Amino acid sequence: MSSYDDRGPRPADQLMKNVFADRAPAEVCKVVADGIGGGWRNAERLLSDASLMVDAGRLSSARFLITTAREELAKSPLLLDACMVDFSKHRSVLQKICQAFYDHVAKHAYIELLEETLIDSMDRAGKFWTTAVRRWWPGDVEYGEPDMPHATHFDREFPLYLDFGDYEHRWLIPKDDAHRSHYEWSDRIAKVEKLIAPWRKADADGICTPEVLAIVNSVFKGTYVSVNTTTAALKRLYSVAEARLVAETGVSSEAFCASPLVRWPLYHFVAQGW
Repeated sequence: MSSYDDRGPRPADQLMKNVFADRAPAEVCKVVADGIGGGWRNAERLLSDASLMVDAGRLSSARFLITTAREELAKSPLLLDACMVDFSKHRSVLQKICQAFYDHVAKHAYIELLEETLIDSMDRAGKFWTTAVRRWWPGDVEYGEPDMPHATHFDREFPLYLDFGDYEHRWLIPKDDAHRSHYEWSDRIAKVEKLIAPWRKADADGICTPEVLAIVNSVFKGTYVSVNTTTAALKRLYSVAEARLVAETGVSSEAFCASPLVRWPLYHFVAQGW
């Protein structure tokens, strides 16, 4: 399949070529480390802009910015997942990761799983992922419930664009008042800031460096983490990575274990599509 269409090179193919193709593993880790830092820092910037808009009462545009900040933050764990596979053996997985990098639904799912605290196995993570990436929810005609698009529609398109409602049968014009309830029951800014903070801390602790990612890659690349991987097996991999990081980089055990690097890898689910 060609990497070009009538608009030029596809972004995912270009990302695959620029980051992963024809690079030594150490070089890939360096490029990815820069991308991980760029993801959470850009999320931080967008969240700051959103805060100003909330204070100014521009709630519709603020909602879009908050959603975009979440998606930018999702790029950090997405790129981290890329460092957990064999760069030469798992090319198809890397290609899917590059596609997810530009997909709103996939990035939404990453953030949803970061926020979820009840996941205790890869099997449950997989089930949660399947729900998070479902693009359409059929309604119940008998009870007057309309079909519902994915949550990203309400967080991205609905706050920003004029559209004609299939269910409402009228023009839907973005209005700040229509989004007031979105902020009343939850501090949306603080919620995203809570997700950014661990990445900021990990950066300060020297954890998201190319050297650390190279060690993570060397430990994890020999084991494809899938829905069938047990929690015990995953913990053993992290224990090996922890021991090596402490011995080879001086990173503390406590800092590593509390960092966003220790989490449920999602690349297997990304590879299955969404």
